[in-house]
Amino acid sequence: MRPNQRLADHPVGSPIRIAQEEFNQTYCVLLHLLDQAFNGSPKKLGAATGMMYALKAQAQGLMEAPDGDGTTAGPTFEYVEPESHR
Repeated sequence: MRPNQRLADHPVGSPIRIAQEEFNQTYCVLLHLLDQAFNGSPKKLGAATGMMYALKAQAQGLMEAPDGDGTTAGPTFEYVEPESHR
């Protein structure tokens, strides 16, 4: 996997960038759910757990995508503001 990846490394609309953007959306929704679960809404933990499995699958898919120079793509873990979540 290529180290220190960023969304800006790939053109807007490219398959890898779209997959990284989707990963970041899932990652930030997970963070939001965990925050809620540990701050007064413990029932959200179940949804967060399910989201973790979705995040794992997205990360694995990215790490199987060739990214040039013999490396693969990977997650960027870039934060998406809550109002931007789909």
